[in-house]
Amino acid sequence: MAIRTYKVTLDSKNTIAPEPVFLRQGDKTGAVVIDASVTDNGAPVSLSGLSATFRANTSDGKAVIADGNGFDMTNPSGGEFNYQVPNALSAVAGKITMAYFSFSDSSGSESTFNVPFVVEKSVDLTQGQAHDYITIIDGTMRTLQQKIDAMNADIQNVLNAYNRGDFYNKGETDSKDAATLNSAKSYADGKSADTLSSAKSYADTQDEKTLTSAKTYTDNRLKEASVTYNGGAGSITGYKSGYIAFVRRGNTVAVYFDVELGQMEPNWGICGYPTGFKPSQASRVAHFSFTTLGLEVKLTENTIVSQSHSGGGWWVGTGVYFTDDPFPS
Repeated sequence: MAIRTYKVTLDSKNTIAPEPVFLRQGDKTGAVVIDASVTDNGAPVSLSGLSATFRANTSDGKAVIADGNGFDMTNPSGGEFNYQVPNALSAVAGKITMAYFSFSDSSGSESTFNVPFVVEKSVDLTQGQAHDYITIIDGTMRTLQQKIDAMNADIQNVLNAYNRGDFYNKGETDSKDAATLNSAKSYADGKSADTLSSAKSYADTQDEKTLTSAKTYTDNRLKEASVTYNGGAGSITGYKSGYIAFVRRGNTVAVYFDVELGQMEPNWGICGYPTGFKPSQASRVAHFSFTTLGLEVKLTENTIVSQSHSGGGWWVGTGVYFTDDPFPS
């Protein structure tokens, strides 16, 4: 893991970095990473097919570094790469003025401007100041030992209480557990039986209601009833001959007109509905037309009503509607 990453532009005019690349004496390889871009007067330089090397002297000038292993070519054609600074460069504290990148192929090599590095000193534990740090560590160890001693005292108290018989032994604990489990089982068995019996009774009652309701619904769906009106007892207004028949199957009603009527006007009631044959709310204000041109009727809540003028003639046709009436007995 990198502790610091430096963005550096290596241009043909000069090397651009926001600050020198700082190292700490003793930093490992990869602790500092250089995120570099190689450009020629601002334009990216392709590094494809080139071998990259980092070359540098240590700050005292006594060691030469030539490293070709720390490179990650993130975008070779765009001149971009990452480089992990080697630990050899941080061996000696001081400023490094000779450090650059070199790129080569069979035709030769090209180098960048120098990249400035500063290697800062690390703490010397052989000096007197190191004793302060060691004193802190010693204090921490003493605190830890005190906590361990206190924990050991607690454990000893538990052991003493056990030896005095303040705790159940395994056999006693097993016995208590068995008694508790038996009691819980007895309670659960009794309550489970009561609950299951209650649930069965409830389910039986609900099932019976559901089946009865379903049977009634099915029976009604299969039932048929019919009523035929003619002019007897004034059941059809303007009656001359013929009939009006109502046939019900389930909640569907078919009305058959084969009747000759005399003088009729709009909104005159033609015929009322038999018991059990009234149209539902959804079917009211439905209209039926007949074979004679222009003749039409409308369903109202209680009466089939003429919608046209007729000086007399046959009304022949069929209409279907729905009813919510109880089925006729």
